[in-house]
Amino acid sequence: MGCLCLRKATSFPSVPQDVMDTLKKQTTLSRSQIKYLYIRFCQFSGGGKDHPGQLYKYNFYSGLLQLNPLLPTILNSMFGDKVSISFLDFALFLSTFQAHSLKTSRTLKNIAKDRKLKILFNMYDHNKDGRITKYDLVIVVHKLFSNLLDHVQIMRIVETMMKEMDKSDSNQILFEDFCKALEVFDMTEMMVTWIPESRGRTTDDLH
Repeated sequence: MGCLCLRKATSFPSVPQDVMDTLKKQTTLSRSQIKYLYIRFCQFSGGGKDHPGQLYKYNFYSGLLQLNPLLPTILNSMFGDKVSISFLDFALFLSTFQAHSLKTSRTLKNIAKDRKLKILFNMYDHNKDGRITKYDLVIVVHKLFSNLLDHVQIMRIVETMMKEMDKSDSNQILFEDFCKALEVFDMTEMMVTWIPESRGRTTDDLH
């Protein structure tokens, strides 16, 4: 997932208390990490001292983020069928990939794992029909490796993935098969990031 780098420090609105309380209950994020994500949310939505309401996909298509070949796929998973998302949606999505600590309860670990599996499946399920076809795999693998591999090599990878993950021999990968395959390789444990602590200032720091 990578790290979200901060711009020059400035003052942003404070996180709404009800949202802070919800995220503290449903995620392993610390108060400072939630503030960090809120600052990033404000920056993506245009900055300013007013509470930002919603974030749109086009807000992400600027700067270095454009260089990520998986950005459209990630955004489709983040937004789903929504035109815009709230800060709560934004933070819940990113918290799914937050690295666990020794204090993380098994319940929260399982919730995050289930969320992550659904997100990853949706990233491959290009047309969101509840199954991953060979065509879906070609799209994602091509985005990842088109600058390194030729078409023949990409198709070999796709064929191997289908063979390993299509347990029903139906020429498609169902969610249950996808989950089992990721369990074997511990993929959900490897796909983690660490969300930084806040270094910027919010309005509640000024009082």
